[in-house]
Amino acid sequence: MLSLIIDRVGNVNIFNVLEDNLPVEESHIQSTLDDDLILEYLGEVERLVHVSQSVLSKPNQILNVDILQDLKVLGETFFQQFFPTSIIEKLKNTNKQSIHFNIDPTLALVPWELLHDGTSFLSDKFRIGKTIRGGLHRSTHKENRKIKMLIIADPTEDLPHAQKEGEVLFSVLSQKVPNHLLELEFIGGKQVTKLKLLSLIKDKHIIHYSGHLHFSDDSLENGWLLSDGKVLKAREIKSTGIDTDLVFSNSCMSAKSAGKKLNTNILNQYAGAFLTAGIKTFVGTNWEILDNERTIDFTVRFYTYLFSDKSVGESLFLSKEFARRNYHANDLTWANYSLYGNPDFAMFVNERRNFHSAKILNPTAVLEFYPTPIAASYSKCNHFNKNKTVDKTNLLNLIRLFESISQVVGMIVFSDHASHAMNKSIPNNLDDAVTLRKWWELVYSCVWDFQKLKITSIFDSALPVLHEQKETIFKILGWLEVWEESDINAEELESYQIILQFFLENMLLEFAELERISILLVSENNNPHFYFKGIKPSYLYPTSHGSREKLLEQLSHHKGNLVLLHEGRKMVIPFQTYFKEKKETGELELVFNGLIPFVIGAKQN
Repeated sequence: MLSLIIDRVGNVNIFNVLEDNLPVEESHIQSTLDDDLILEYLGEVERLVHVSQSVLSKPNQILNVDILQDLKVLGETFFQQFFPTSIIEKLKNTNKQSIHFNIDPTLALVPWELLHDGTSFLSDKFRIGKTIRGGLHRSTHKENRKIKMLIIADPTEDLPHAQKEGEVLFSVLSQKVPNHLLELEFIGGKQVTKLKLLSLIKDKHIIHYSGHLHFSDDSLENGWLLSDGKVLKAREIKSTGIDTDLVFSNSCMSAKSAGKKLNTNILNQYAGAFLTAGIKTFVGTNWEILDNERTIDFTVRFYTYLFSDKSVGESLFLSKEFARRNYHANDLTWANYSLYGNPDFAMFVNERRNFHSAKILNPTAVLEFYPTPIAASYSKCNHFNKNKTVDKTNLLNLIRLFESISQVVGMIVFSDHASHAMNKSIPNNLDDAVTLRKWWELVYSCVWDFQKLKITSIFDSALPVLHEQKETIFKILGWLEVWEESDINAEELESYQIILQFFLENMLLEFAELERISILLVSENNNPHFYFKGIKPSYLYPTSHGSREKLLEQLSHHKGNLVLLHEGRKMVIPFQTYFKEKKETGELELVFNGLIPFVIGAKQN
């Protein structure tokens, strides 16, 4: 880790650099920068934030703005003015992944993540944390333990998305993290009283707050705004003897000072007050957040990474990276969050093998390499990440994606089962079509046969994933059955959309084996075979190095038929479904007649 210690005396900045806690040549280097330039930079960033929020609140209005470019120009200009040449070169050339800014209180408001080195924003290169002089450094516990987490949502009952954020977060973490590893507690609305909160927070390792903040000139009087105008103050939290690892305060300007003065000190910082109270790391926002679904999505992703053995800094880094790549180009959600404390701070000391390593779903991989039914369905959902609109059409697109995953994964399992002559009836025509629940029950029955008889499957590495995803799959099936009986409650639409998107993205990540299994129509002559891969299926030859002759020999036994091909395993088996030609385009498409399509409200009278 690179530690950058910055003092400020008058208008002079004094820099000292540590690498892995050891001093380097760049020590006691100075630069001169007046307060008015710092304040002007802060003002321009805030102006761009307001423009971003205005653009996003009027999605149908055509505005010729490039907020990201303006932010880059501002960040690069300030970067060149603030840092001496030797520090600039160090930041450009270091191979360290984390930077810890240990800064003078008068520099507390500078959003270091948004500075630009000419190539990229610092937040695109580094996991960034900052400690304001006077903050405390605490080490993590040295044993793995059951994590206790408290979620506090919308105590004032006037932020509907804050309430949904808490509910969605509780639902996702309850699903993803086993009970013996995480103890979750949720409290919201007017039941959030001062006395109850003080009793709840004392033994918690993680506290997530979503609501309003109260500011005052005395930072220890700052705190969380509760119902009836009451405030749970920093000094009251400090008096509990709290020893919490992480506070995530998703609220209005929770990482910002109450005023606009540069001569503020640590105790005028809301985040600093909490760190002084005994909290090891604090994630807060640089400006007022929008009460919307992108905030919920960002928050869920942060905790997903955190509970996949990532440090707090890396979890924030990966969440920002996802937001930059998938949200609207003018959406500055990624830029809003700051980490106070050591970016390499980890909740878990020893390796936890209970979770898969967190990754970011690569949309290109799905669109180009997954079987066509999944790729085509995902392409219809893909705009959802950028626009983040909430309506029934988007939810239906997600449901169609789930159906496509069900069709492909199910038929792979069924086909493999049939290739081993295990004599199970496969639903592949209209006469014996089944519901999604029956379909998945049959899938798991086939998987059990593979395990019971110790048979190697073409989908072998994905079979454990099917077991891990079983609870999620049947939870989704339960929702669909409710929606078939009656239409979806409009008030619940957004929450379901966010959770379903999260579950399906995770499912696609876990079923990465789908990239290595091809569905193809074998040519009846020496021409290329037709591959149902990606959103644009095409004619291709098998490409596996050193095994083409063997694969061609196997394929020669299936001319004119659909097969599954696993080039890595050098396996070819018949694919037990059909294909047809689209009348309007002449293109070929797969047909899954064995699954009854889902219809919202189909059983209403």
